[in-house]
Amino acid sequence: MPMEQHKVDDHGVQTDLEQLCRQALQSGADNAEVIPSEKIILDPRVRFKCMIPKCYMSGGCEHCPPNGYSLDRVRDIVEQYQWAVFFRVKVSSTVIAAKGVGPAIGTGVMTRDGSTLNLGGYYILVFTIVKLLEKWAVQMGYANPFGFGAGNCRDPLCHLQPVCQKLVTNQGCRNMELSAPSLESCGMDAFTMAARLGWDVYPIGGTCHPDSLPHGSLMGLVLTV
Repeated sequence: MPMEQHKVDDHGVQTDLEQLCRQALQSGADNAEVIPSEKIILDPRVRFKCMIPKCYMSGGCEHCPPNGYSLDRVRDIVEQYQWAVFFRVKVSSTVIAAKGVGPAIGTGVMTRDGSTLNLGGYYILVFTIVKLLEKWAVQMGYANPFGFGAGNCRDPLCHLQPVCQKLVTNQGCRNMELSAPSLESCGMDAFTMAARLGWDVYPIGGTCHPDSLPHGSLMGLVLTV
């Protein structure tokens, strides 16, 4: 499938968006592209996969379905923007497909080999890049950038805490500087979007092992203009 190429009409905006892509790459992303907001794929099946069959984190985080933004709300937000920066962080297959990492994440017990801790680091990197891009976009003069990370934020950011504080109390999020809704929790089909850009992405299931795939992928996106 040929890689899509997107050009921004306003040269100044194009320059800014290209700079944001470069900054994403310098911050640890392996790929970063400017995409028009109309290319963001919203599919209710993505959001429902968080609930049917029920993910262990379903309802356990303020952003995880059935909590968080509805598909209609996400669509309303996306329609307010023309452009976004979409990026991918590759994850070593020895980490994301390590033996026992899936059950360990579901039970909240770290694996002895450190793979769950290492995987959490990749997720934190995605959230960090999202927040950095939001910050840099504001510095460029774009008032309301809106970012989305990968997976639930509770596991990597509040792993040692028994509950999502924002969800069960009125004290607010423990990690507001990093927390963000994920693409999938908002119904965004990140894998199809990545494939249409020519990125090599591989779905990872519970039976995968490190030798069965080159790497994993975690995606993030920031609506900017």
